[in-house]
Amino acid sequence: MRFFIISLMVLFSTIAKADYTLGAGDYVRIVVYGDADLTRETRVAEAGEITLPLIGEVLVGGMTTIQAEKKIAEQLKKGGFIANPQVSVLILEFKSKTVSVLGGVLKQGRYPITHPTDVKDLIAEAGGLTPEASEIITVVRAEKRSEYDLNEVIERRNLNVQDIWLTGGETIYISTRDVAVSGQVARPGKYGIQGGTRKVSDFIALAGGVNEAAGETLFFTTSRSGSTVTQELNIDDLFRAPASDMNRELAPGDVIYVPKAPQFYIYGEVQRPGMYKVDKNMTIMQAIAKAGGLTTRGTQRSVKLHRKNNEGKLIKQSPELTTTLMDEDVLFIEESLL
Repeated sequence: MRFFIISLMVLFSTIAKADYTLGAGDYVRIVVYGDADLTRETRVAEAGEITLPLIGEVLVGGMTTIQAEKKIAEQLKKGGFIANPQVSVLILEFKSKTVSVLGGVLKQGRYPITHPTDVKDLIAEAGGLTPEASEIITVVRAEKRSEYDLNEVIERRNLNVQDIWLTGGETIYISTRDVAVSGQVARPGKYGIQGGTRKVSDFIALAGGVNEAAGETLFFTTSRSGSTVTQELNIDDLFRAPASDMNRELAPGDVIYVPKAPQFYIYGEVQRPGMYKVDKNMTIMQAIAKAGGLTTRGTQRSVKLHRKNNEGKLIKQSPELTTTLMDEDVLFIEESLL
């Protein structure tokens, strides 16, 4: 009965970690059942050895726990110390094979590889993704960096098993939703660099597109080169030629700002007085048409333009109908005296 219990203990102590390969830094407990004096807790040395009573140094680096148990038992038996030794190797601290999980996870840190595992298992062990996390996963193996889409990792789509398999020493980084889209878009906010969503036009679309108050251009700001650079891009051109060089790929920290278009105000004898967007090269005649045209009492001969000068002072003018409008111009259409 005692032998049966010992056998069960050996079995259950090893089965969970049977496929773990020992390496430098692992802290282990060596148990020889029936001889408490031989029980030792020790750390695997840099060269892969552990030191035990009676048999001295034993090279276990690169072995699984079951292989190490067998080797220690063989040396105890070979040395004539124990006739039929039952040995168990229990791992107390996993140090030799860890994976660092950083970025948009709930519990960043180093996680031991205790059994064959893949990227999604480590992300789950790290508590899963934060609300700010994107779906882009970067895995660093030595000098090699690989980027994956989380959905493809979960579904194992377009990937080989070895692409996402972890053996220890890797770093997993989950990028965060830190590309900001602000200004005149339907849904301003921060968005993640996901799968095919990488370019300026992609993020404008992701933010719901521009609204009616948006201007014709946007400002793209990046600091990836170490200094902040801002570039003005024509929105229509971005969508007409999405493959062009101006439709740049984004990096974390980039900002897209869609400013408000220039506005003019028109009131008096027009059908729809109010505020309107200044279209490119818009004339006063086009502005009147945009406001629905004149009322029956209105006249094109009596148009007054109120425009700020360089000092910010409002100047009243009697312009030509071909005059081009500027931002914050105010038009007043007077009543005809006839």
